[in-house]
Amino acid sequence: MTVSFVPIIFNFFAAFSIVLGLAMCWIFKERLDTSVRYWIAGTLLTGFAAGIAVYRDAFSPLVTIVLANALNFGGYFLFAYSLRCLLRGVEKPPFPKPILYTLFVVAYFCVLAVLVQQASPVVQRIAVALVAGTCCLWVAYQARLAQRALNNTYLTVLGYVFILQALCWFVRSADLYFRDLPSPFESNATNILVFMSLLVLGVLQIVVYIALRFALFAFEANDLRKRNRLLENIVLENKLHAALRAKTIVPHYQSIVDLVTGKVIGFEALARWHDEDLGPIAPDTFIPIIEDSGRIQELTDLMIDQILIDLTTIKKKFPGALVAINVSSLLFADEYLLKLFGKRLVKFKSEYPSLILEIVEGKIIEANAQVGSQITQLREWGLGISIDDFGKDYSSHSRLIALPFNHLKIDREFIHQLGKSKNADIVVKNIIDLAQNLGISVTAEGVETQQQRNVLVQLGCHCGQGWYFEKDQPLERLHGLPATFGPPVASPTASA
Repeated sequence: MTVSFVPIIFNFFAAFSIVLGLAMCWIFKERLDTSVRYWIAGTLLTGFAAGIAVYRDAFSPLVTIVLANALNFGGYFLFAYSLRCLLRGVEKPPFPKPILYTLFVVAYFCVLAVLVQQASPVVQRIAVALVAGTCCLWVAYQARLAQRALNNTYLTVLGYVFILQALCWFVRSADLYFRDLPSPFESNATNILVFMSLLVLGVLQIVVYIALRFALFAFEANDLRKRNRLLENIVLENKLHAALRAKTIVPHYQSIVDLVTGKVIGFEALARWHDEDLGPIAPDTFIPIIEDSGRIQELTDLMIDQILIDLTTIKKKFPGALVAINVSSLLFADEYLLKLFGKRLVKFKSEYPSLILEIVEGKIIEANAQVGSQITQLREWGLGISIDDFGKDYSSHSRLIALPFNHLKIDREFIHQLGKSKNADIVVKNIIDLAQNLGISVTAEGVETQQQRNVLVQLGCHCGQGWYFEKDQPLERLHGLPATFGPPVASPTASA
């Protein structure tokens, strides 16, 4: 029973290699590149070699020894060349070319044919084991070269797998040298250990290569997405510059409503851009590009100038309305906001009390150390200053004391939880009470349901905006907006 154990190992490896080699043709049918093709060919050759070697008694030595080992030798060279092909696009793989590998295999075939005729069986087996071990080291070296270029962990693992295979072959050659075995498949402890190890390592090399290729394909796909995004950003940036010059980025206005009466008391001006080729572009897409390209000042100039002009039209329809605009914290650098409004002070100072500059809370810390004095000066000119998205990041009560804000916007994430989470209700109530005690007006952002409106009124917040009332509209559509949205909501004070 023990005598047949080693042939069973060979049969299993032969069947596994051939089946998995054919399966790889289907697995990689969409990405059957040169490296994959050579690895499949190498897997099939080593499988056929193992199958031929098992049936050595049924054929002549020229077939069982020479052909089987020549196929195994060729398989290792195909593995090596498959790994070299991974370097294409990173560096051009030098010689040897496939034709040179073929010449090596033919030469090895001839050497084996001579050994079969001239040398003893022990010498033949030792020579075969030494050559197989050397081939494994060559494949491990190619894996190391590829790993240096591609920095992939799977290539490191693959290299160690072939080093262990080489060690197995060298152990077998030493065993053959010191012991004269009547059969190469004799089931002694060393043979079983060596061939079992080679079986496990042979299976592992195929599995690791498949994992390697999937990892490389995923990396290539991700890299392609990054290149596409970069290309899109370049195209978008060029179009943005043209849009700024043509002044096609314009303000749209979203209503700010008294939550109790439903009366429109103001608007938030939102930058909107519609490109002829790309259609409407979201602000979350184009504003970061403008900031990164250093043209946020140009956009702010464009928006402020247009809003100051629009204010006259807005006030005719909605007397006393305030208009809020979000400004980048980058504009505090070099006191740009002071310069911007200072230049327009003479012509538009009467309109400044109708403007509110919103600054995202988390960005205030990133502004320069003189932000407090700049905000104070803007307030002295009559401009309102609001903390936007309050509570979203690292809210600090000390900022409410140190900086002269007179407006505050509660972040929409809290508003969406109102009526659903008791904790959210408590947090929003505390923000409202704190702001009102400091004389700061409060606006709820992102009101989308009647329930949220009702809860906000009960909590003491009387200003809100969101899609429940109206989406943002261009100036020419504001005349069609109602002056009041919906029936009034009873407030706790009114009930009392």
